[in-house]
Amino acid sequence: MQEEFFMNSMEKDPKLSGEHGAQTRKSLALKAEEILGLNLETVVADDDLMYDSLMKLKPLENPKKNPMQNALRKYYYYRNGKEFPRLNNYQR
Repeated sequence: MQEEFFMNSMEKDPKLSGEHGAQTRKSLALKAEEILGLNLETVVADDDLMYDSLMKLKPLENPKKNPMQNALRKYYYYRNGKEFPRLNNYQR
């Protein structure tokens, strides 16, 4: 993951507020990277891999919050300029 890119993107995002929120998302994205054993640059470049990664993180999180999945989705959005579809709507 390109941490500086992620932090700069979050700082410019009007939907996010505060340095703490950005730092927390960055930490969660790094944790997701560690669990997945993949660089997030690789994950967000391939939609099937993105789907598989979200599915791998899903059982490891609180179903109401999904913070690592949300951080990964945010990184995908900043890199690709679009949101990744909901898991139940994704088609390979």
